[in-house]
Amino acid sequence: MNADKAGNHAKPAAQAGSGDGPTKDDAEELQQEIARTREHLGDTVQQLAAKAHVKAIARERATDLSERVKSKTEQARIQTTARAHDVRSQLAGKTTAARHRAESVSHERLAQVREQVAAVGTPAWEATPEQVREVVARGVAEARQRRVSLAFAVGGLVLGLIIIRWWRGK
Repeated sequence: MNADKAGNHAKPAAQAGSGDGPTKDDAEELQQEIARTREHLGDTVQQLAAKAHVKAIARERATDLSERVKSKTEQARIQTTARAHDVRSQLAGKTTAARHRAESVSHERLAQVREQVAAVGTPAWEATPEQVREVVARGVAEARQRRVSLAFAVGGLVLGLIIIRWWRGK
């Protein structure tokens, strides 16, 4: 590129003079060409420096943005983990409270049923003759000693009733 410009501005040897050497005009023209070349070279260097500067700024911005995104991501992860822990704790507390309320209600209901059974059963027991009470007490004691045998006997009875009903239903 400089060769073309130098070629355009330089005079051919035939026009340079009588051949004795460079003339004053040729020296001035050569100095002007050197000044133009220096100016053009300075502009080119400034353009290249500006491009390099833009690239460096872009890299810095990309690095900063990347670091900010990583930081925000880490903060979000930490906050999400903390929030999940809080939610788990709240849920565990509410579950425990609900279980205690349910147990409390079931104990209260069981106590009410026992009171109702006692209210109905006590007068009936008191109205039962002594001989029947003794027979029932012995039967309960025997049943407690022979629970397995009693369970088989009751199961056989129920099975027998089911078979009879099924047979009659045919």
